[in-house]
Amino acid sequence: MRSQILQNSLFLLVFLTTTVSAQTSFSSRAPFVLEIPEVSATRYTAPIIRLPSKTVPTLKFRVLEPFAADIDYGKIIVTLNGSGINRGCDKKLDAQGKIVHCGRREDRPFGYELLPGRNVIEIRATDKKTGREYYASYLLILGDKNAVIEKAGGAGGKAEIFRGRKFAVIIGVSEYKYNDAGLKNLNFADDDAQAIAAFLKTPAGGSFAAGDVKLLVNGDASLVAVRAALAETAKRAKTDDLVFIFIAGHGAPDPIAPQNLYFLLSDTKVVDMPKTAFPMSELKQILDTQIYAQRVITLIDTCHSAGINQKTKSLVSGRDLVQEDDENNISNFYLTNQLFKQTGRAIITSSDVNEVSQESAKWGNHGVFTWALLDGLKGKADMNGDNLITAGELFQYTQGAVQKATNFAQNPRALPGSSANLTLAFTSK
Repeated sequence: MRSQILQNSLFLLVFLTTTVSAQTSFSSRAPFVLEIPEVSATRYTAPIIRLPSKTVPTLKFRVLEPFAADIDYGKIIVTLNGSGINRGCDKKLDAQGKIVHCGRREDRPFGYELLPGRNVIEIRATDKKTGREYYASYLLILGDKNAVIEKAGGAGGKAEIFRGRKFAVIIGVSEYKYNDAGLKNLNFADDDAQAIAAFLKTPAGGSFAAGDVKLLVNGDASLVAVRAALAETAKRAKTDDLVFIFIAGHGAPDPIAPQNLYFLLSDTKVVDMPKTAFPMSELKQILDTQIYAQRVITLIDTCHSAGINQKTKSLVSGRDLVQEDDENNISNFYLTNQLFKQTGRAIITSSDVNEVSQESAKWGNHGVFTWALLDGLKGKADMNGDNLITAGELFQYTQGAVQKATNFAQNPRALPGSSANLTLAFTSK
């Protein structure tokens, strides 16, 4: 969902029903209210919250009636920035429903220390009678959204020359087979993938062998084909090798279960994402258990910007996402915080939480993220002048270039990890 399609809303009528009343339907986040008593008297139901403080002594979660009657305390799960915080929380009941009160304790005497910038709170609860899972995410932003910009770092180390075999899986989807649910084609995701694949085969890009580069664009990037390409690459790449993964295209949460996040491929049906889209959790599983290469570089130019508008019960995209009653887009948070924690793994995503990845002809018929990547790889990211482009240098250059080009509307997230000094490209001055 990039700038060329921001004015085209991605509509999908999804009726989210519950058995609480035969005549009434409820959104997934309807049971929940978030309170931050020491900071504000506000009861938060909307997904975006701005706070002036850096610490939050107490978080209070309410599960409202009539939902609370059929939800046990043990089935209420709360996470802050991906980590569970239920342990040690007080639980009580009042006339409005059930309360999970998480406050100070020995290991957090001053309450919750928030990360600079954006913080993600999630709550999920399961109805013991129907088995339905309710879910809501809250994005906590400290001060103005542009006040804290994450820095990639990792550009100052000594470049590491990699001499193993190099494999790549490059995916770009601009054309989608099924548009009946309002899924719109992109303009340049396929061009992005082709340009990245072409560069990797050049001497400057590392001279990847043609047979070791799996390029899947548009109709070739089906769910079956993508799974096969990743599986084959995982099988062929040995411990001392490198795996390079690039994905460009749409992404979205499941409209019915917004906690489940997907990459949308050429044959994806939005009305049936679990069977036709590629789960983010599956990418994690492949990286954790199937790819044994010590070095994995992953670049993701999918915005995952779709959310569910709770008033219209429709899938929305682009700037519509930040309406008061929309579910949060937290995919890029999970990509950078959950997928890559192993030694030798590195990732950069095209945008931050709740941001839209943009594309335009003014960026050479590319997404702005890929445009910056290519410029960086071709020499502009060589910050120390040694004619080598490391992962850390590329991350730092790309982040700054995208922020400047979009006036900070798009802020790539970067976790170069221990691969920061891995050489990705060569340049001659």
